[in-house]
Amino acid sequence: STSALLGQGTSSRILLNLGIACGAMGKKPKAKAAPKEEADAGEGGASTAEPWVCEECGQENEPADTICVACEAARPVVADARFEGYVVGLVQSVEAVPKKDKLSVCEIDVGEEKSLKIVTNASNVKEGVRVVVAKVGAIVNDEPLKKANVGGVPSEGMLCDGPMLGWSGGGAGAAALLPDSFAVGGPPPDARPRMDGK
Repeated sequence: STSALLGQGTSSRILLNLGIACGAMGKKPKAKAAPKEEADAGEGGASTAEPWVCEECGQENEPADTICVACEAARPVVADARFEGYVVGLVQSVEAVPKKDKLSVCEIDVGEEKSLKIVTNASNVKEGVRVVVAKVGAIVNDEPLKKANVGGVPSEGMLCDGPMLGWSGGGAGAAALLPDSFAVGGPPPDARPRMDGK
């Protein structure tokens, strides 16, 4: 019989965890018992998450810690892997490129010691706005971004538009703008944020 096949306790959980569908006289097996016990074991047993190292002081912290035990700095946000090398930048200045009607060179603070100079044709970029910057080495269109001369001016990265980031809304060629709540040098959001802060 099916109940003899399932047996008691552990045997039935093993069969259920293997995904074997068994039924005894129209009754469904209790599938919730195994996941609950596994969750309990995960809480009390060894965690599979990795410890993290504080960027401020170098202290190694437990996976469950949200702040550093030594200096109380916040745990760093893990950015979406597809945005590695992409950061939030603050436009410090915008100047037209001589003899190039649609190009501007922007000085952008990306949270590092030195600002980046980036050439763009995006017309919505002005001093004081936050933008998404792909830094040199970031993967853009399946290729690592390189330093390049654009309109005869060196460019140390690229301003991203919404479609390039996989966002819905926002046109191609217009720089993806962010509200002031996004930290300079931090990771960009995985979806287009509301600019009104709501």
